Amino acid sequence: MSLTRETILTIGNHLAPAAATFSRLRTLLLDPETELEEIVRLIRLDPALTFHVVRMSNSVLFGLRERTESLDVAVGRVGLGEVFRLVGLAATQQVCQRDLVTYRLGANRLWENAVATAAAAELLGQRAGRDAGLAYTAGLMRTIGRVILDGAARGQVYPGEAEWPSVAEWEKKTFGVTSAEVTTLLLTHWRFPAEMVESVRDHFEPLADPNSSNIGACVLNLACGVAARFGLDLPGEEGDWLCTPAKLTLAGVSETDLEECANRARAHYVLLCASVV
Repeated sequence: MSLTRETILTIGNHLAPAAATFSRLRTLLLDPETELEEIVRLIRLDPALTFHVVRMSNSVLFGLRERTESLDVAVGRVGLGEVFRLVGLAATQQVCQRDLVTYRLGANRLWENAVATAAAAELLGQRAGRDAGLAYTAGLMRTIGRVILDGAARGQVYPGEAEWPSVAEWEKKTFGVTSAEVTTLLLTHWRFPAEMVESVRDHFEPLADPNSSNIGACVLNLACGVAARFGLDLPGEEGDWLCTPAKLTLAGVSETDLEECANRARAHYVLLCASVV
């Protein structure tokens, strides 16, 4: 079985429509001339996303006492600075609606891994002097490829680490493409920034090319390792997040920095998860 580009894009646009909105939102937020009404109009194009955004705006994450059912009010009161994070969470929750039978992976675990990785990537990205928003987004989006491959599977099931220690190798043999490659294709199609796309593309092996310094990929790799520390790793990935001096050096962080970020990320992860209750 070999998936074509057209098949991947068709499944991706069907299963993750809010991801494209998430990308367009970033473009709007980077423009200082963007007005609140433009943000609201964009979100409102997706009724499911609108529902999630309004619901999350009423959560403990924002500490607001008065509830609202209005998207205009929700966006206005959380502020443009937070709406990007909120839409990202909503988009990811929309993607993680069902169990991935192909990977023997529950929807909750997929969601929790994405949120924990995003929280860690944002903090590590700040420490490394990177764009924290892009690092956060990469953490949220990196597993979309698994959702797509699960949607395309015809009874194939990942047999587990005992038989295939590397899930990427199994994906390549089974589908002709890895989930990371699928995610890269979709993020490019949805016009996410090239820097972020490259981070996701290379995050399993950020040191593979000695002639290229992909700091973003290294930050994401270390963030995945932080999520694994929380017990939120995904099947077939446990050998990919080894913390090495070379990775720390490339990311520009120390072991102390990593430990501090891990502690802060855990607290931030708890808050982010509380926002969807």
